[in-house]
Amino acid sequence: MEKQALQESTTELNSLRLRFGSMLQLQFDEEAARYHVRLIGYLENRSIITTLPVKNQRHIPMRAGQKLNIRMMVNDQACAFVTETLQTFRSPYPHAHLQYPVDLVTNHIRKAVRVETRVDGSVTNKSIGDRAKEVTCYLADISETGAHLVTPLRIGKTGDEIRLELDVTIGNIPKRLSIDAILCGRLKVRAKDEERAIHYGVEFMNLDDDLKIGLIAFVYSKLAG
Repeated sequence: MEKQALQESTTELNSLRLRFGSMLQLQFDEEAARYHVRLIGYLENRSIITTLPVKNQRHIPMRAGQKLNIRMMVNDQACAFVTETLQTFRSPYPHAHLQYPVDLVTNHIRKAVRVETRVDGSVTNKSIGDRAKEVTCYLADISETGAHLVTPLRIGKTGDEIRLELDVTIGNIPKRLSIDAILCGRLKVRAKDEERAIHYGVEFMNLDDDLKIGLIAFVYSKLAG
């Protein structure tokens, strides 16, 4: 496993120039589950406004004073802060006011941070159209921007677009990640025993906020190992 020091620092929320509609991860204090909410808006030094978390298609009750952990991705930064619920409203739409944070902890993400861990899943070559077949695969290492892909047979050529379906566990919670990526070329790797395998370098693409947060959380959990 390759470990590098994370560039941790603090900053103010207003300096990040967040876009309204950005996805945030909300975690109730002392609970493992994490929920996705959207940023509706904020007023500096007053409050942050978000949608309410949802579980089983129902809004999760939030009470005033409830402690929360918030995580989000902004460009190349993973950000986190602790806050609490100020008040929730059902009208004109369900939303919550959260306490404006004094500062945030940020980590600048670097492409070199990779972790060696097996991640099982499947891959489909999107570039060959109707001829595409789902092939079992696994990742031998992974970062927030790419991975070392291992397949039992050749699946395409450099530049082909693929779709990865990966089964990961984040904080003891199983999750399936669907990720678009590009084949960057074959890797020369010495075969283990009699394993027949093709090795590729892949670069992730078109990552939305949900996927970025999921990948960062998974990579960090393995680094903390």
